[in-house]
Amino acid sequence: MINSISAHISGYIYRNNDRGHVSQDVMKFALIGIFTNSLTIILSLCIGLIDGKFQETCIALAAMAVIRMLAGGYHLPSPELCIVASTVAVTAVPFIPLSDSFIYIFAAVSAVVIWIYAPVDMKNKTRISDRSFQIMKYSGIALVLSNLLVQSDILAVSWFIVALTLISFKGGEVRD
Repeated sequence: MINSISAHISGYIYRNNDRGHVSQDVMKFALIGIFTNSLTIILSLCIGLIDGKFQETCIALAAMAVIRMLAGGYHLPSPELCIVASTVAVTAVPFIPLSDSFIYIFAAVSAVVIWIYAPVDMKNKTRISDRSFQIMKYSGIALVLSNLLVQSDILAVSWFIVALTLISFKGGEVRD
């Protein structure tokens, strides 16, 4: 559904834009990202408001977005599946309490996973240099390890979930 809406809108813009600075495929790709992220954010915030965990949902949403930008991650097969999975993950985080020892474990495991796998699914898709990828990777690790001081169960669970998206569960060769 999101793919077809994005294709329709990008086709309309492309046909009616005399300047033609951007290809229709690039516009479609951008629109899919905008729709997917916007719907995930709106749904997550609405659910957080309804279930009384609005502030915690905002923290989880921001934490997941930041570490995802720094470390990358594999994508689900469709935007709709991504919206559902991301919304469920973000809105479930506030309901997962962790003891102090599990906060340490989640931080350590997340940092190791980021160190081993990041960046994932970003190379050859952006103009970011290899040096910048390394800076992003180590910034992500530092951010995750900062939770050893903060000791937030919301941050620990959020970053652990995103760290799991760095691992290819399909088997075979890990792709960049």
